[in-house]
Amino acid sequence: MVCLFFFVLPFLASGSPSLRGDGGVYVDSVQCTGSGTLPTQPVCFSGSVLLETFDIEVVSYDGKVGTVNLKAEGSQNAQCDGAQFENQDNAITIENDKGCGLTKYDYTVRYCPDQDSLIVNLVKPFNVRVVLTSKLCPAAGEV
Repeated sequence: MVCLFFFVLPFLASGSPSLRGDGGVYVDSVQCTGSGTLPTQPVCFSGSVLLETFDIEVVSYDGKVGTVNLKAEGSQNAQCDGAQFENQDNAITIENDKGCGLTKYDYTVRYCPDQDSLIVNLVKPFNVRVVLTSKLCPAAGEV
């Protein structure tokens, strides 16, 4: 058994980075470009990774601050309606998301004007970037 391990080990070590789990190509391939700003009219974004789905609805925005509804569904569910946010150079800081079930998540959010998407950089419970693409917001009363 030990001989087999020493025989296979050099092939594993010399394999391509993608076979060794080097996620750098995936993380660096997420594009976020442009100099525009988040739309001031209501807009929705949605995306998923693994078994988690994330939705952000920008309810109102005046060019600097606004209100969002946040939702995470999957292995860890959370919802937060009416959270306040601030946007500075398309880096979005959500202020009052505590008490909404989102304490399980550590994250940052960036708006990408050219792609009309949000990139959520999750740090906890797992480290991954999630691209939320813009979509039509559900009509009032729809889920």
